[in-house]
Amino acid sequence: MSELSQVLDEMIACGEGMIKAANALKDIFSSTEESPAKTEPAPTYTKENVRGVLAAKSAAGFKKEVKDLLEKFGAQQLKQIDPKDYAALLKEAEVIGNA
Repeated sequence: MSELSQVLDEMIACGEGMIKAANALKDIFSSTEESPAKTEPAPTYTKENVRGVLAAKSAAGFKKEVKDLLEKFGAQQLKQIDPKDYAALLKEAEVIGNA
């Protein structure tokens, strides 16, 4: 029986060690620090979205600025703009007329 008692004591000691380790991990991961902010995926824009914004700017009297913006992106027409550049193009188009 003493051998069994010794094994049981060791199991209890191991269990207590596991409980301490689990509590320490719980304290680390449940601290009051803010978790990293979740980043939302960047919106995707279609040619129609961009065309609508640029058309509105042109209609508002900023046709030259829109043309200059297209040329800045290496194009004469919207269809020559790479779709991956739509977000940057729109960002720059937002400031047209807002100065």
